[in-house]
Amino acid sequence: MSLYHATEWKVFREQIIELDGHRCRDCDRSDKEVVLQIHHFKYIKGRKPWEYALKDCKTVCRGCHAQIHGIIKPQIGWEFIGKEDLGDLIGTCDNCGNSIRHSFLIQHENWGALEVGTNCCDKLTDTTYASSLIESQTSYNSRKKRFLNSKRWKFEKGIHLINHGNFEVKIKEKDSIFLIKIYIKESKKEYKSIFEAKSKVFEVIESGEFLEYLEKYNLPISEIKKTRKKSINNNAR
Repeated sequence: MSLYHATEWKVFREQIIELDGHRCRDCDRSDKEVVLQIHHFKYIKGRKPWEYALKDCKTVCRGCHAQIHGIIKPQIGWEFIGKEDLGDLIGTCDNCGNSIRHSFLIQHENWGALEVGTNCCDKLTDTTYASSLIESQTSYNSRKKRFLNSKRWKFEKGIHLINHGNFEVKIKEKDSIFLIKIYIKESKKEYKSIFEAKSKVFEVIESGEFLEYLEKYNLPISEIKKTRKKSINNNAR
């Protein structure tokens, strides 16, 4: 059933019209002269048409409403609001009708909101935000996969070990529980799988979170380099 056929919408609609005196706020004609509708000043993802503050809506006639939204969908002036990965090609682009997996919500002050795919988002917002975001996510996933499957990971005496960049990473495995230690910082959080633990390691190194930790506590990165170099030299003997 369409949301605009729901009882909640009918009640909300009548409340707005009543508060506006049963008149179009743009042309001042009454419901005896024209068909009245409700215009949303903005659209918020996930909210139903009746889940808005009164200030976000106004009563307009059908003619004024059409003028507000425009007879032809505008090709400029769209703003990016949010993104969702649908997991598969189960969505439909409101602009071109193609099936989409990555859904981008955009809005226009004179039209409303649209759910569009990557190409249409870039086109209507006149940016490369959507395609850049997808490219960045693809790169992130590829790097993460290579990190998790790197042959540089070693396992000895219950410890998974890797030297990555400036960081020596250890993941201690005991009784199906995994604890992370990067350089001298040992996490108190317990992880249920080696995949989960390695994923967290990649996340904090990739994002720069661990570098921020070192800076916060005035820990020298150079010392990590020296420790790693000394360890390599000892192993070579």
